[in-house]
Amino acid sequence: MFYDLNLPVSATPGSAQAAQEQLETRKRVELLNHLGYQAVAYNHEVTGKIGNNHINPITKLNLPGINLKQYSRLTLVVDDVSQNYGLNTGNPTISSYDIIAVQPTNEKLFQAACGTFEVDIISLDMSARLPFYLKHSTVGLAIERGIYFELCYSAAIRDASARRNLISNAQSLIRVTRGKNIILSSQAMRAMELRGPYDIVNFGTLLGLNQATAKDCLSSHCRAVAMHAETRRNTTRAVISVAPVSSLTETETWKLGNKRKIQVSKDTAQKKKSKESSSS
Repeated sequence: MFYDLNLPVSATPGSAQAAQEQLETRKRVELLNHLGYQAVAYNHEVTGKIGNNHINPITKLNLPGINLKQYSRLTLVVDDVSQNYGLNTGNPTISSYDIIAVQPTNEKLFQAACGTFEVDIISLDMSARLPFYLKHSTVGLAIERGIYFELCYSAAIRDASARRNLISNAQSLIRVTRGKNIILSSQAMRAMELRGPYDIVNFGTLLGLNQATAKDCLSSHCRAVAMHAETRRNTTRAVISVAPVSSLTETETWKLGNKRKIQVSKDTAQKKKSKESSSS
């Protein structure tokens, strides 16, 4: 199963550009499906601190006949280490997105992203010269916490200078991570910037990954990001998970104790009886 976890969207719903934006997004999504991808994340990018009135602008497309899993993603470009960006599960704005990514712009914020921020992806602008050196000790903190680093390939298609920077920066990242916890995404603004998964696997080998690892960067690594995101949203610091009583099956009602088990069994029987009555 191949993923593209970075398909940028920007227009606010209801704006004059929204219809054109949705049409262009649909073109990219249909092409991704044609190329063999099975999952996509719509990426909304915000620079600086998110306001209290922020509303998730991403609308997942209605795709009849296309079996494509869709995620919403927020990428927060952080530029001030003194600000509280609210990157935690208690923030309802953050929780409204399926996947959370952060793009640090200096070394202190990169260290904070690797060590403390509750995110799923760390994305760096690889098309320009990085303002700091990547260190194994720093990226190791992120790897231990299950956070993945993102490499986006579309910049290499747009500009020759960006391509040189991307290859150089990607090789540095692959060296310090030893190829671990890396995903490959498109960040394609237009359909013509998209490439098939096996083309990207070949591009990954050019960056210094072996073919098997490059394929994992589009598949199993991306699946791990989605699972990490789900764990982050549904648990408290990945320790406690809360589920409604109604989600328990009859064989699991022992978890509630005898009194609650009897009550749940009665409720289940009553619902079943009501359903049979309505069907008849």
